[in-house]
Amino acid sequence: MEKATPATVLGNFNEQTLDYQGQQARFYQQDQQLFISMPNLDGKLTDYPVLYTFGYEPLQQYMFDMGQGHIQLFPFAWDSRSKTDGGQRWFVLHPEQKKHDLFHWAQKGQNWNHMCADCHSTDFKKQFDLKTNSFNSSYSSINVSCKACHGDSQAHLKWADGDSSIANKGFTHNIKKQTPLFTQQADGSMQSVQPLVKSEQVQVCATCHARRSQLDDRKDPHSFLQNFQGSLLTPELYHVDGQVWDEDYVWGSFLQSKMFNAGVTCTNCHNPHSGKLKLPGNQTCTQCHSQEVFDTPKHHGHKVASTGSQCVDCHMPTTTYMQVDARRDHSFRVPRPDLTLKTNAPNACNSCHEDKTPQWAVAKIKDWHPNSKYLGTAHFSEAFYAADNRLPNASTMLTKIVQDKGFPEIIRASALSRLAASPDNNAIVAIARSIKDNEPLKRQAAIEAAMPFDINQRWRLLNPLLDDEHLPIRAEAARALAAMLTQPFPAGLNEQDTKRLNSALDEYKDIQQYQAERGYSHTNLGNLALTLQKPEQAKAYYLQAISIEPIFAPAYVNLADLYRNQGDEKAAQAILKQGLAVNAESGDIHYALAMSLIRSKQKNTALNHLQKAALYAQENANYQFTYALLLQDLGNMPAAISALERAFNLTPNNPDISYSLAQWYVAQENYNQALFYARNLARLVPGNQQVQQFVKQLEMMKSIN
Repeated sequence: MEKATPATVLGNFNEQTLDYQGQQARFYQQDQQLFISMPNLDGKLTDYPVLYTFGYEPLQQYMFDMGQGHIQLFPFAWDSRSKTDGGQRWFVLHPEQKKHDLFHWAQKGQNWNHMCADCHSTDFKKQFDLKTNSFNSSYSSINVSCKACHGDSQAHLKWADGDSSIANKGFTHNIKKQTPLFTQQADGSMQSVQPLVKSEQVQVCATCHARRSQLDDRKDPHSFLQNFQGSLLTPELYHVDGQVWDEDYVWGSFLQSKMFNAGVTCTNCHNPHSGKLKLPGNQTCTQCHSQEVFDTPKHHGHKVASTGSQCVDCHMPTTTYMQVDARRDHSFRVPRPDLTLKTNAPNACNSCHEDKTPQWAVAKIKDWHPNSKYLGTAHFSEAFYAADNRLPNASTMLTKIVQDKGFPEIIRASALSRLAASPDNNAIVAIARSIKDNEPLKRQAAIEAAMPFDINQRWRLLNPLLDDEHLPIRAEAARALAAMLTQPFPAGLNEQDTKRLNSALDEYKDIQQYQAERGYSHTNLGNLALTLQKPEQAKAYYLQAISIEPIFAPAYVNLADLYRNQGDEKAAQAILKQGLAVNAESGDIHYALAMSLIRSKQKNTALNHLQKAALYAQENANYQFTYALLLQDLGNMPAAISALERAFNLTPNNPDISYSLAQWYVAQENYNQALFYARNLARLVPGNQQVQQFVKQLEMMKSIN
């Protein structure tokens, strides 16, 4: 990050224009001040001074002050790649974003204070004032300085001045690499050339190079899991096999890798100050891995110096973000097109050979490596796929992974979090054991896994986490156990446990207050107030969420639900209509309003909103299912079946949907289609005598007709 001057900007501000929202944005310079003219929220062309630059390659972004200290990113970026690569041009970074979308230039997703500053500047203090909805943010260095990674430098400066009594050059934490090199052994395994040295390098890098939530202004760069909550391998962030999907950065991938498990750190490959690779191309890999064995067509199956001959082409495939920024997956995985066939996860082979099938890729790999120890072997993605698709054996598969120390911690934790969908005895055992493990990601995941159980069971499982050394674990455990303050254990909480719970709950509240510029923080506090049986306080928090971030749909939905529980459907509908006035394309708000209208016996009006819910949230099978049920109720069976089949295509392993489709087709005397869905239902609920009898009846009816 730099102040925007003619010397620091890469973009062309020499009277350039770009089409934007039916008008022309203009990039120009007046004296030494740079400006961008673009439509404001009312559509009027407005000149905004460019205050700061962000980044260099492959793009550079720019920022302006929207008032009250809210520093926002312009919707435009400069493509700093060469002309031959398609660069040296202005482009709209998120052209599809509308006013109500999170990444519209005026919304919180493009706010520097909340989204960007902590990583791009040093010693950042956010300093948001809720009363005035303003920031008074500060930093000690506009860019990333030594202190950002090394911490306080006072002792180091004394050492540099000649104080030989100071150990470790004045640094209290070691963030060097753990070993300079690994060598390949006769059995093919890799071994460090020296005993591994304990290092905090990866967690220091993770404070920025990770998908995470920030809980407070950072106080020490060496405490990643204290100031931040790292994201697990969840379906909305990662592919089912752990490959990056959303903008996940590096930490979550790297923790899955054999490299991390062996002791490799970031600076074995990267220069810590430039971020660039220390060695060109495959030399980065062959500093440890044998060039004779791996850097040959016999291994990679491609011509030397061609696409596919670079180690990273197959083992670190790219995903492109921000239109031009291709980033490599750092899990260093072996291409598994066979898993694509089982789980639909992407693979490096077909990412290049888009005209070929996964079956073709499997055959090619078998030709090159007939004795591959990878193809066809079990993989955690199969368990994750089973869980995400509600397959009946998911719980058993997940539990095995949770308790198998052969898997990296982040994979085991991600398996544990998925057990929330299967609250059975397997889950209880896995949670109880994970609570005791010296693996913070698993303890974090145990909280989510325990949420479906009743509060007494949750207390028995989770209460030790109220004393956890990691802030995010203590705080989340308190949230999960807060109901104990109103619905105590049969014998009642003793004084010590009440203090423990309240103390951790105060930390949870502090975290939400730190994030007070976002609607979700106030919604979280509203949810907590409801748990503590304080509905008026909850209402105030939900209204605050709506005020601070009007596009945040859950605040409207939760407040409407509160009104519903108080028997006030008119108030519920009014607040939901207020939400639709801000965001007419919110599937969640349309759905909530439809449910309220149905309860008010206004089914025809509700149908319109259910239709829009299904339209704007097309991946939500429940919305499609409910829409189908209402269509059926109103007598439109053809449309109902179409909607229900859309729901089935989204979740073919939902037994309720298969059952409904089978019954509906029976009613239409379409026994062939009914039998298809009945057989699918039998697959989902094996051993169910009623379902098996249903299938037999349909087989008989089909043969007769």
